[in-house]
Amino acid sequence: MKKGFYLLQVCGRSVSFGGYPIVLTGEIATMSDTHGSSVVGFASAIPENYFRDWVARRFFRVKSDKDGRVLRAPYGLAKVEAALLAHGYTRNDVIVADPYKLDKVIGPNTRIVGIYVMDPLGLSFGSGILYWILKLADLPYRGLPYIAKSFLQVINHPAIKRHRSHLKIVVGGPAGWQIVDTGRQDELGIDVVYEGEFEEDGPQLFDKIMKGEPVPSRVVAHRPVPIDMVPTIVTPSIGGMVEVTRGCGRGCQFCTPTLSGMIRSFPFEGHIDREIKLNIEVGGFKEITLHSDEFFRYGAKGIEPNPDKVLDLTIKAYKLVKSYGDDYEITTDFTTAAVVKYAPKMVKEVSEYMNEGGTWHFIEMGIETGSPRLLRLLMAGKALPYKPEQYPDVVEEAIGILNDNYWVVVGTMILNLPGETDDDVIKSLELLDRLKRLRVLTFPLPFIPMGALRRRDFTVLDKILDDPLRREFILKALIKSFEEAKAFSDLITRKVENFIVKRLIKYIAVGSFNLVLKRYKEKLGSLIEQYGEFRERIKEEVSKAVITIKMNKDSDEQLSDDSQA
Repeated sequence: MKKGFYLLQVCGRSVSFGGYPIVLTGEIATMSDTHGSSVVGFASAIPENYFRDWVARRFFRVKSDKDGRVLRAPYGLAKVEAALLAHGYTRNDVIVADPYKLDKVIGPNTRIVGIYVMDPLGLSFGSGILYWILKLADLPYRGLPYIAKSFLQVINHPAIKRHRSHLKIVVGGPAGWQIVDTGRQDELGIDVVYEGEFEEDGPQLFDKIMKGEPVPSRVVAHRPVPIDMVPTIVTPSIGGMVEVTRGCGRGCQFCTPTLSGMIRSFPFEGHIDREIKLNIEVGGFKEITLHSDEFFRYGAKGIEPNPDKVLDLTIKAYKLVKSYGDDYEITTDFTTAAVVKYAPKMVKEVSEYMNEGGTWHFIEMGIETGSPRLLRLLMAGKALPYKPEQYPDVVEEAIGILNDNYWVVVGTMILNLPGETDDDVIKSLELLDRLKRLRVLTFPLPFIPMGALRRRDFTVLDKILDDPLRREFILKALIKSFEEAKAFSDLITRKVENFIVKRLIKYIAVGSFNLVLKRYKEKLGSLIEQYGEFRERIKEEVSKAVITIKMNKDSDEQLSDDSQA
């Protein structure tokens, strides 16, 4: 522990009586393990009118000991704790705290409250799609998404207010941009918003605050961290998550992993294996999620995958978890269509370990658009090594390959990307039609100004719904999503630890799916009847424009040839 911090202890006893010097916590919904199922956690985007306080407290439970230290933490927050401990602080200085028990851990000794945020103001993709889901089903939407309400419950907690004069509030995490870009930092009483990876520069920032030194800026942004500087977590992570790569390198302009640069892979020995053991032995998990923004590029130096590295990681992780028992498993969470299409043999070999015996798992894929034009404009790297014009074929084939290997794809598609035209939406509708036969949940998302596209073109959710073409896309995408969700309802609730809670969640979920499907199909039928000729008219106009451009080009070339003659 660093010199000068001993005075913050009381005779060597636990500091909990006077509060921990550094308290790390998060939105209540983010800190919850939602009864062991990360998939069920998406309910945090549902607005607060569906969650009475007593219901929310039971649904968004947080496991912690009697002193308020959590037993499982969001992975990003566990990494912050690990970085501070590696820097020289001890567990008497730092606690990852249960947001329901802040009065137990914040006191006169507290100097920093660090709050990890995933959606503090309800401006994320998830909150946007829940707004559309409820509005299109004619269900009431009142108040904030629960995850945003739970952030306000934390930042306005009486324990923080009581000791506000001697502590600083530092907010960080994937959605810190919401605080900055809305200009609400002062209103919310946030001293510092930390953006970027924490391990290299974050502990030094905390040092300055602990010593009472001025902080260089109210918004602190920091660079990607070398892999060898990243410590392993000491608190088990929610969902049994173990990070195996950082960054991506495909360069999509709206995506935050792009800011971490080219993909970087952690070693298995001494890093990944240690976190797997921690999550099993201390966290009590029987399924380990090998987290990556593009798992099938583990060990890659560029865009093309390294199948030997991916398979080696998979086999080592598989053997390690199986050493605890036959019912232990590994899985992963993200991929792109391009890498699956490029290396189907690798996907098959990996799936034989992850989906052993024909066990289905979800895997997320950012489809984003069916428009090669938008792809070329905003995310040309998404299709590599293929061309943007090939992308719809690549997506269809990749999802088919994943389905053949027992993966249900959760595929997101974005509306209102900067520069989007009606023809781009038609291209996405055409891709949606091609995916009908496949096992894929096609979630339509509103464009959120993140990554390189910050502070521009924020989606107005109601305006999108008012547009008949985009409304058609949203309805069709949601119908496909909920039909697949209903078919795989057992997979959604599979990891819920309590049998009674599992049955209850499944009952509510299937009933909700049936309700919204009925209403969406009625609305889609009415929309097509009312605007049946709308899309065809747009397609005709586009075709005419293309023909006119070609004719003008041919005419110009002929004139040029004549003048040369």
